[in-house]
Amino acid sequence: MKEPTTAWTKAYLPKEIRDKEKFLLWVKVKKRLLYCGKILNYLLLIGVGLLFVYPFAWMFSMSLRPLIEALSFDPNLWVSDPQWSNYIYAWNQAQLSHYVGNSVKYSILVIGLQYFTIIPAAYGFAMMEFRGKKFLWSTKFLGMMLPAEATLIPVYFFYSKMGLVDNWFGLILPSLFSMFGIYMFMGAFKQVPREVIEAARMDHAKNRTIMLKVMLPMIAPVLVTHLITSFISNWNEYYWVLVMTNTQAIRTLPVALRGLLQVEEGVPEWNVAMAGTMIQLAPILLMYIFASGKIKTAMVGNKKGKL
Repeated sequence: MKEPTTAWTKAYLPKEIRDKEKFLLWVKVKKRLLYCGKILNYLLLIGVGLLFVYPFAWMFSMSLRPLIEALSFDPNLWVSDPQWSNYIYAWNQAQLSHYVGNSVKYSILVIGLQYFTIIPAAYGFAMMEFRGKKFLWSTKFLGMMLPAEATLIPVYFFYSKMGLVDNWFGLILPSLFSMFGIYMFMGAFKQVPREVIEAARMDHAKNRTIMLKVMLPMIAPVLVTHLITSFISNWNEYYWVLVMTNTQAIRTLPVALRGLLQVEEGVPEWNVAMAGTMIQLAPILLMYIFASGKIKTAMVGNKKGKL
């Protein structure tokens, strides 16, 4: 018959056996701690996810409510009688078809023309040496540090003197030299292996050929990432368009949505305003759903030094 193990008998066990028992106990405790840590991590992620998702869900819920229910600002997400006609009313009342077209035009023009300026500028800063390079880069970087709102009034007076207010050229001009885009492509160009560039130079390739035919295909994920982020930024642009336009002819969707909250008497129709906001957010949400994987891949590739 096997005698039960006691604290007294354990004291006389060989050291190797005692150490092994301690090790197995430590492994068991570690597994339990890791399991509890995973549970806490998942709970934290779910909580943070709900924190970000709830406002969008509540906004969508508000857009479907009748006006009387919307004015109560009930945090409940359930809508007993959804009013899909709010979207039609918002579309017609604010003439959103005109402003959606302007937003699409503005975003496409900025993104399309940006590539003719920021890519050569990024290539020059990353791969070439020229006089005044550090001073020019410091000046551009300092400009990026300043908040855009701080320079709106001086820029407006300058634009008004130059006749650039309330026209497409003046609206697009500052975005053609986006410091964010230059900085992004600079980092991508610097990660291209030097051996590839030297091989192209040995074949007597010029800078334009190296940039367009050698380096750009290698940084395709960065191009996609910049396209998506730039589209989202331009699609949501509000203050710049509001200040630099005096008429409704070229104003974009975010500025037009403000009109849904401006009423001469009574209270704003918050359900209609939320419906208009959901119309504005729809392209961005769809883009995030279908392109978030490519953005993550590009970002991870940049961190690891891969493209």
